[in-house]
Amino acid sequence: MAQILSESVLVRHEPLKVFVRQCLEHSGLSPAHALLVADSLVESNLRGIDSHGTARLPHYLNRIHHGGINPRPNLLYSRLGAAIGRLDADHGLGQIAMARAAEEAVSLARESGAGWVAIENSSHCGALAYYGQQIARADMVGILFTHSDSMVVPHAARHAFCGTNPLCMIVPGDNPETTLCLDMATSVVPWNTIANAAMEDVEIPRDWAVDAGGNPTTNPKDVRGVRPFGGYKGSDLGLMIDILCSFLVGSPSGPDIAPMYGDPGRKRLLGGLVGAIDIRRFRDVSAFRAAVSALAKRWNAQPVADPAEPVLFPGQPELHTRARRPAEGIPLGVNLVEIFQAIAKEKSIPWTLGGDFPSRGLRNPSDPANIS
Repeated sequence: MAQILSESVLVRHEPLKVFVRQCLEHSGLSPAHALLVADSLVESNLRGIDSHGTARLPHYLNRIHHGGINPRPNLLYSRLGAAIGRLDADHGLGQIAMARAAEEAVSLARESGAGWVAIENSSHCGALAYYGQQIARADMVGILFTHSDSMVVPHAARHAFCGTNPLCMIVPGDNPETTLCLDMATSVVPWNTIANAAMEDVEIPRDWAVDAGGNPTTNPKDVRGVRPFGGYKGSDLGLMIDILCSFLVGSPSGPDIAPMYGDPGRKRLLGGLVGAIDIRRFRDVSAFRAAVSALAKRWNAQPVADPAEPVLFPGQPELHTRARRPAEGIPLGVNLVEIFQAIAKEKSIPWTLGGDFPSRGLRNPSDPANIS
């Protein structure tokens, strides 16, 4: 599992969410949208997906300030058929677009049995699992895709071409603890884990990424491309996801997308595809949920190859972290905390995270799963 180790401090999630929401409202988001984005970021932290948690807040605020992200998007949804729709995100934050697309996909599936919504003119949306859970709570199977600019080096190549291009598949069990949620990048590590390592000035493993010359590097600030998972399999899957997210709506694909960490005033024009399948059209929902939970328990019961490593189903590491962090606290890198303090001072936002943190030391403020 992709991890970085850096000096960090523990903070409580409630005041962290308040702080993020206030920063976003100060930057022009409506109260409802600010709460949505704050909840998605903090929820990612609670699940251990720190690559897509509150560490992304400074980037979002910077893009809003320079005009690359529209803080008050006018989302335009068009129904294109019995089971398909299209959402123009108006260059708003990707969380706003993805949540609306999931809502519309569920609505289509309620009526037609399945629903697919393609997204255009969006931006970084965070972890896909957040919207997958939204679909699962509606008693549906969720399938979600998004893409990004050139970040991943194709198998056998030297330079980046497609993005980390994640996918999420979620099937509801009979309770949240047995809902299976696969949320993974098509790269060996999320780009934002590299970004977190650069922020905290720590090295990365040599087999994660390459520099401008296509050579392996341990310096996150020199990274110009990350490797695909599974060689050609991850490489080719990332390319196919790029096509689904780009060409259905005429959005640019990997090499032509504005870099996430490039000109903050340039619109990124990201696409996405969100699908929902209504389980009740096939069988009794309770029976389906019970079957998923029973299968998850059988999976966990498999004999282990290494006693130190249990057999876990997709999403279970995040469930374990989600159960611990509300009490233990969320680890934030010390450099990120300094950035947050500077933002609070600049925007005259009360610093609600406190000055004396309950713990400080070397921790893994990174994701437990392969999220893009």
